Parts: sequence; C-alpha cells; structure tokens
Amino acid sequence: MGIARTYLLVFLLFLSPNAFKISVLAEAATTEFTFRGFKGNQTEIQTEGAAEIRNSDGLLRLTNRDQNVTGTAFYGKPIRLRDRSHNNSSAIKICSFSTSFVFVIIPSSPGNGGFGFTFTLSPTPNRPGAESAQYMGLLNRSNNGNQSNHVFAVEFDTVQGFKDGADRRGNHIGLDFNNLFSDVQEPLSYHDTDYRKEDFDLESGESIRANIEYDGPSETLNVTIYPTRLALKPKKPLISRQISNLSEIVEEEMYVGFTAATGEGQTSAHYVMGWSFASCGENPVADSLKISELPPAPPNTSLSNKKVNGSQIIALMVSLSIVTLFLLVLLFLFVMYKRQIEEGEILEDWELDYPRRFSYRDLYLATERFKESGIIGAGGFGVVYRGNLPSSGPIAVKKITPHSLQGVREFAAEIESLGRLSHKSTRILESHSELYEQRKLIH
Repeated sequence: MGIARTYLLVFLLFLSPNAFKISVLAEAATTEFTFRGFKGNQTEIQTEGAAEIRNSDGLLRLTNRDQNVTGTAFYGKPIRLRDRSHNNSSAIKICSFSTSFVFVIIPSSPGNGGFGFTFTLSPTPNRPGAESAQYMGLLNRSNNGNQSNHVFAVEFDTVQGFKDGADRRGNHIGLDFNNLFSDVQEPLSYHDTDYRKEDFDLESGESIRANIEYDGPSETLNVTIYPTRLALKPKKPLISRQISNLSEIVEEEMYVGFTAATGEGQTSAHYVMGWSFASCGENPVADSLKISELPPAPPNTSLSNKKVNGSQIIALMVSLSIVTLFLLVLLFLFVMYKRQIEEGEILEDWELDYPRRFSYRDLYLATERFKESGIIGAGGFGVVYRGNLPSSGPIAVKKITPHSLQGVREFAAEIESLGRLSHKSTRILESHSELYEQRKLIH
C-alpha cells in the first residue's frame, strides 16, 4: 500500500501600489511515500515498456527476461528539490532527500544476465528514445553525455557496459550525471561490523536493499547496499562523495523512479519489492521497509535450472558409463566367441590321437590364400596345395571342398592311412574347420 504526502513550504506574496500582484515562487516541497509492495498502486506508479505491477504478488517488475527490452517505473507526481530558502535567495541548493528500496535480479542463467537498472532523477516520468543493453533504458547513443539530459542516476550494473570508458567491469554501483560513463563507481560490496569489505553479487537472486541519501547542506551523497539477510544496515556506505553539480542537473520539477534494460543474449528479470522516499524538511529519512511487510521475493529459477541441469548431467554421465561398460562387455564376449570359433573349436573324439589342430587362418596364410599356382595335385575328394608354416617349414595341404562326397569317416580314414607312413620326411598334421565347411589334410 502506498502512502504519499506533499507539503508546499513557501509562498511569497508581493503587493504593488497600483494593484494586487501575486507572484508565487515555487520552492522545495516535502514529499514522502512508501510502497510495501505495489499491488493496487497502478495509478501512483507510471510504468512503460516491459515494466509492470504484477497483481499476482504485488511486485514491480522492471523487465522480464526477453532480449533487448527496456522498462521504466516512476512515481506519478513530480517532486521539487530546488531550495532557495537560504539568506542568498539566488543561490540554488538541492534539499536533502533519502530513498530506500529492496530489489531482486534474476538472470536467465547463472553468469549470463544483463544489463542492470538505475534509480533516477529525471525531468520526465518516462524515457522516450532510450535504448536497451548498456543504456539501461535511460539514454541512447545519440544523447549519452548531453548536458541537456538533466538526469542523475545511481546505476546497478551487471555487465561491462562501455569497453573504452569508465565502466570496466560489471557487478558495480556507479554515479551517472547526464551520462552512462560513470563518474564514480565501486565494485559491489558492503562493510561488515569490522569495516571490512564483503563482496556479493547483484545477480545472486537474493533480495538486496539499497539506501541512497543526499545531504543538501554538505552536498554529500551516500550509497549503501547490502543483502537483506543482514540484520543491520552497515555503518559505512559503499560510496560517499561530495556532489556540487547536482543543482545544475535538477530542474524545477523532477520525477523519481527506475529504468532497466536487457541485452542481446544477456537478460535478467529486475524486480522491486518495496520502495520508500522522503525529501526536504528537517532531516528526511525514508521508511526502512521491513522485509516481513514486503511481498516475497520471486523464486530464483536460474539456480533451479542450474540444479536441474546439474542433476541431468550427472544422470546422463552415469547412464553413458553404464552403456559404455555394457558395450565393452559385449565386445569382449564377441571377441572371445570369435576366437573360440576360429581357433578353438571343440575337438572331436577321433582328433585326440593326432598331434595338433591348425586354424583355417593359419592354413589360409600358409598357402597364400590357396592360390592356384600353389596346386601340386588333385584327387581323393580334394585339391592339394603347397604351403609353408613359419614354425614347421614346407607343408602340403589337402583342401576337401564343401561339395565333396567324402564324409567325416573317410576324412578320418585318410588321416589314419597317413599315420601309418614311416618315412622320416613325412609329417602328419591335421586341421578341421566346420566354420568354413572344409577339411584339410596337412602333409
């Protein structure tokens, strides 16, 4: 629910002798508002582009995760920050202001988000012509750096925006004056209770609180940013700078709000969970926004996807390992079976009385593939080939053809008759390969 109050501080009435002449000198006016969620506040927040107030949860979403989109959301009423209430009325001062907001950035995937958002003082409640990506929906390549822009912004940058400029890396906070080349920037961090810097990530998916406080009398701007899981606001701000040129930027009426953008292949959803603002008056302090009173942060789907993808990868690796092991076992069994078929057929009873068996491969190589020039005889149910075994020397191999009428019995009888030979130069060897349906006698 939003609460807003505006007070006009000073009216000057000038009278002339001739007539009543009323002159109103517009001075700084106190403005306060607090949005603990944005549900039902569509009339108080002006949104354009991809920005919208979600009725489902009351979050202000500046951009979705589409590529190259911009979104703006501004408080619908102008505010007055120029202060002429000092002794020298011609000196323009900017009165003090304070704002606090809680936001969440959820990238499309870890390490691939973009491009960030800004808190902005703008002369208009929208940014016509603003571009996406590094221009963050605030400026464009034509007007970036023009003094006529009259914009001041605190940028929350997640991507290296300008390679040749001051923005050398992402995940930083920058101060922008009419220009997205940040005059001041600091890597994202907060100071702990011992004043040590603790780094964290804008795109972590956790809710983050930002406090921006400008002290008019000293012209000092303080920016403090920290995760909402911290119980207390850090005592030391991340950025503390004296800014003397803010009066040159701020016009009579300004609008406060947010701009955001995504890029090409680098996208994030930018959400604002709550927002408070206070300006002018005595020491304005924006509402502290208790987290318990804000709508819950959206789920970090990028981390969920990361976990799911990790589980899927592990499951895939395990499955591939099992399949690979199974295939290796099958290959081993196949090789063993093939070796047994080619070299280790089961011996028949009649073969046990003879010296050894040769594989078909051995005889095939010994006879040079049973070439015709190696034929030395024929008859007796087959052809005889000349061969040579490396381990035994010259041999004669009788190859009994598949269509031969000779059976196993005749084959055995022929071997037996050879066995009765007693000539010392005759060697009796045997090979039998039913795989090729052929029998060989080796002399």
